[in-house]
Amino acid sequence: MFFIGVDIGGTFTDVIVYEPATARLREAKTLSTPADPARAIVEGLAKIGVDLAAAGRFVHGTTRVTNALLEGSGEPVAVITTAGFRDVLEMGLGHRPRLYSVKEPPRPPLVPRRMRHAVQERIMADGTVSVPLDLGDLDRAADAIAAAGPGAVAVCFLHSYRNPEHEHAAARRITERYPSVVCSVSSDVVPEHGEYERFTTTVLNATVRGAVSEYLGGLGGALADGGYTRPLAIMTSSGGVVSTEQARRLPINLALSGPAGGVAASVHVAARAGFGNVITCDIGGTSTDVCLIKDGAPLMTNHGQIAGYPNKTFQLEINTIGAGGGSVAWRDVGGELRVGPRSAGSTPGPAAYGRGGTEPTITDAHLLVGHLDPRASLGGEVGLRTEPARDAMGRLAEEFDGVGDVELAYGVLRLATIKMTSAIKEISVARGHDPRDFVLMPFGGAGPMHATALADELGIVRVLVPPVPGNFSALGFVTARARHDYVRTALVAADDAGLDVVRSLVEEMREAAREQMKTEDGLDPGEIGFAVSVGMRFRGQSFDLAVPVAELPATADELVEAFHAAYAERYSYVRGGHPAEIVNCRVTAFGAEPDVTFPPPDPAAPASGEPSRIYGADGWAEATVWRRAALAEGTTFEGPAVVRESGSTTVVGAGWTATVDGDRNLLLVRS
Repeated sequence: MFFIGVDIGGTFTDVIVYEPATARLREAKTLSTPADPARAIVEGLAKIGVDLAAAGRFVHGTTRVTNALLEGSGEPVAVITTAGFRDVLEMGLGHRPRLYSVKEPPRPPLVPRRMRHAVQERIMADGTVSVPLDLGDLDRAADAIAAAGPGAVAVCFLHSYRNPEHEHAAARRITERYPSVVCSVSSDVVPEHGEYERFTTTVLNATVRGAVSEYLGGLGGALADGGYTRPLAIMTSSGGVVSTEQARRLPINLALSGPAGGVAASVHVAARAGFGNVITCDIGGTSTDVCLIKDGAPLMTNHGQIAGYPNKTFQLEINTIGAGGGSVAWRDVGGELRVGPRSAGSTPGPAAYGRGGTEPTITDAHLLVGHLDPRASLGGEVGLRTEPARDAMGRLAEEFDGVGDVELAYGVLRLATIKMTSAIKEISVARGHDPRDFVLMPFGGAGPMHATALADELGIVRVLVPPVPGNFSALGFVTARARHDYVRTALVAADDAGLDVVRSLVEEMREAAREQMKTEDGLDPGEIGFAVSVGMRFRGQSFDLAVPVAELPATADELVEAFHAAYAERYSYVRGGHPAEIVNCRVTAFGAEPDVTFPPPDPAAPASGEPSRIYGADGWAEATVWRRAALAEGTTFEGPAVVRESGSTTVVGAGWTATVDGDRNLLLVRS
């Protein structure tokens, strides 16, 4: 029996197969096939030679939700809301995308006004019914929606997070009259206060439900045709896995499905290596995703955004920038060198791919400075060609007088490193964390190539390059566990009475988790673990801060002390003596973590380095090239060096020493 993890990226589809009995890892990469993503998966499994009938678990991460929302290709949605609140989606929060631009045009509402319908009903902030739901109003709205044609409806009533009775009644009524219409209700998607954010998140969920359901159905059918007979699991934005039924119902939870896999794998590998504080850096073909892990747990948020609109689902706090292996280098109107965010993707891809690309990219730059080997194929899939890369970089170099193609290639890499450094500072320094207290964990096809350069910029002295870095997110799907997140709004004072309210809500959510995980994940209550956090703020503030608690404290004073400590860590000061409020409480329920171990490196035939050259700040320098598959445990060497393996390449900068540990990690330490 074996486990399968599959991550579909913008350029490559990564496949990992793990055999628990032998701790054997097998990996494959294939070029992504956006028109038919299942085809790339089947091709990757065929390269490994997998018999799907023997698979015990298949976990998948997808960019389908993110891509559909960024491209605006989701299904048209109609909205039904409370009378008087038809324009919540248009009014928004009043924020300016550019603070000092008084002429900045407003972001268009997610749903045009003609498709927003108001009905008579009103639930108060305490959950009591002020105006019953008018079924006649609802029927007229449903008839108008059916006549207009949208197959998706978002039902967003005022204060439904307190009492979802009207929303559920409306959804049942619409489904009875128009069975083909798919309803998303805000009390199921985001049961939290914050009307605009709740409305937008529900609309985003509704617009992709049809596409995700169709996609998962097609993938399930393709796997079944190949002999797979067990349930398919999907990675969510919070770093856990859920059933396809849950994914179809709440696809908005898959927005960070791919990057979440890398974070899940990082938590697992870093814990085995003895590191609790880690900054992850996932550099793929189109983007760089960074996340901070503190004391063994990644930072989480419910203030995310997709395509500029709020996404209030609970998710990993991942910062993404448009800088990856396929990012295009160009000269702006002011004559400055730029890198990204536009990417060459997999088609036509970087110039070095020889598939028609003519613009220089980060991958082309790595090839020209000696990091990549033109004699080897990238990811075992794409051969690299030096001349097209040199021609593309040379044409851009001609726009900068006196700059050669290799010199410009190094400049492209320096600029990309600086952009990536800024992304890391946003999730570390800007959050009150000193990056020098963390270990940098790079992965993705390009992550280890930038690792020591990034660490030098940030003052980080340890870098941990994990096993199979090129397929690391797919490995995260294998190591991830079943997880469901629950939230309830409290909005009470942080006193003993408020703490009693929180206790009641937490027990309610724990009971709901036991029932859901028994039904959907087949877990007994004894197999379920829980984590609790309380969202708190000072009275008068608009945003809350999540305060993790192992168990709810005995008194409200202890809870306030924990809030003050968390606030001081995040913002470096505390408003002592100012009253605090409890905004919400969250419960995370999770199953057991799969026991994924790694076979030790092969001790036979000690590796020997091959001489080479790489280009750096001081020009060409002598370097050593190593084959990672041949590195035995305890092997140590110094930079400059390049470590090649299937799917990725690690560049060990000057002044760094690399050591292989028992889990096949490369630990790089700054001298």
